[in-house]
Amino acid sequence: MNVGLLHPGEMGAAIGDALRASGHDVMWASEGRSDETRARASRLRDVATVEELLAEAEIVLSVCPPHAALDVARAARGFDGIYVDANAISPLRAGEVAELQVRYVDGGIIGPPPRATGDTRLYLSGEEASEIAGLFAGSILDAHVVPDASALKMVYAAWSKGTAALLIAIREVARHFGVDEALAAEWRLSQPELFERLASAERGAAKKGWRWIGEMEEIADTFAAAGEPSGFHRAAAEVYRS
Repeated sequence: MNVGLLHPGEMGAAIGDALRASGHDVMWASEGRSDETRARASRLRDVATVEELLAEAEIVLSVCPPHAALDVARAARGFDGIYVDANAISPLRAGEVAELQVRYVDGGIIGPPPRATGDTRLYLSGEEASEIAGLFAGSILDAHVVPDASALKMVYAAWSKGTAALLIAIREVARHFGVDEALAAEWRLSQPELFERLASAERGAAKKGWRWIGEMEEIADTFAAAGEPSGFHRAAAEVYRS
C-alpha cells in the first residue's frame, strides 16, 4: 500500500519505519519542515508537498501533537482514501476530524515509538479499522480494533500522564513548605515505588510536557462529556504548562 505520513515526529517516523519493514511504500512531505524532521524521516520517500502526498497515497496517517490534529485534517480535506487520525484527541475532537474526511478511521497509540515487538499498540475504530490493522500484520507494532480508539487513549493517559502531573505538583508543594526531604524519607518507608515514578514523570515532562498540555485538555473534555469532573486534567495541563 502507498501510505502518506503527516507529519513524522519521533512517533510518526518510527511507525513509518515499521510500515516500510512490512513492505509498504511510506511517503512524507518535506516542504516547510525542519532539518530535525528531515533527519527522522530520512528512510521515508519524500514527495515534497502535502498536495503530492494526497495525490499518491491510498492511506494517510496523521501522527502529530493533539492541538494540531484538526489543522492537519483540514490540510488533507478532499483526500478520497482512508484517513487515519492516530492522535491523542478526545472522541469529540475525533468526530470533528471525521467530518472533514470521506473515509475515516480513529486511532490511538499507547506506548513509546515502536522499536521492538510488544513495545507499542495502535488501537483503531471505524468501518475500515480492520483494513488499517492489516497493514501492520507481521510488523513490530501491534494493531487492535476496539469500539472507540480515542476514548481508550484518553482513559489510559488520564492515569499515566495525569498521575505524573500530580506527582510533579506534589514535589513542588513539598519544596515550597520545606518538607521535601521529610516526604522523601516517608516515601522510602511506605511508598518506595514513587521515587522511580517521580523520576520518570520529570524526565517525560522535560522532554514532552509541551505536547501533554493539549492531551490533558482533550482528556478533560472527555471526562466532561461523560459527566465526570474535568478539573483533574485541566489542572494537570497547568502543571505541564508551567
